[in-house]
Amino acid sequence: MSDQKEKLPMRVHVWCGWPLILVFIGGALGGGLAGLAYILNLKVYKSELKIPIKNLLNFLIGVSAFVLWFVVHQFVIAYYFNRQ
Repeated sequence: MSDQKEKLPMRVHVWCGWPLILVFIGGALGGGLAGLAYILNLKVYKSELKIPIKNLLNFLIGVSAFVLWFVVHQFVIAYYFNRQ
């Protein structure tokens, strides 16, 4: 068994890492979700799936991170800023 890891091209990191945009708009929560999405996207990329399925899953994982961030963000806003 080889100890060398497969080196991925930069385009793969860009495609898998697009959810990292959440770091800039989502703070720590966004960064955590973006990091999780990036790791999941890399696992999808390294899988045996066909390329169109990999691209679709990468997109859906990233969108899911954004949606989850938005839902949690709305709950936090509602709890802390709408208290009377």
